[in-house]
Amino acid sequence: MRVIVFDKTADKNWLVAWHQDKTISVSDKKEIDGWGPWTLKDGVHHVQPKLNVLEEMVTFRIHLDDANESNGCLKVIPKSHRLGILSKNEQDRVVAESEAYICSAKSGDLLVMRPHLLHSSSKGTEPNHRRIVHIEYSSFQLPIGLAWA
Repeated sequence: MRVIVFDKTADKNWLVAWHQDKTISVSDKKEIDGWGPWTLKDGVHHVQPKLNVLEEMVTFRIHLDDANESNGCLKVIPKSHRLGILSKNEQDRVVAESEAYICSAKSGDLLVMRPHLLHSSSKGTEPNHRRIVHIEYSSFQLPIGLAWA
């Protein structure tokens, strides 16, 4: 349903705070009971669907380069997707009470996760290319009138 390419380098070395991916990109805006809020990002409609939609999604992250703590690899809170959609305060509490797992990977490795798994990444202390192909897949049939963007 969506593919994103990330490339963290010395010039583009960013921090991503702890969060859950809770929105999907769709072709049009349509009011659906229990879906929202809606946003528009780069001309594409995004909406937070009901939890059952996120539970049917999976994210595949294909590593094109080695990823480790020195170049800002992904960190996750294992099993946090089982807690459902969390408020910012709930996310902060879960992170404080949990041990983060560092997702080091070699070029060619594949990481599979649920989008609403709590995750983050730090700035690289020794940034170099950390390219990831991030593929979001869903078997969910969207309501009539909506299509994946």
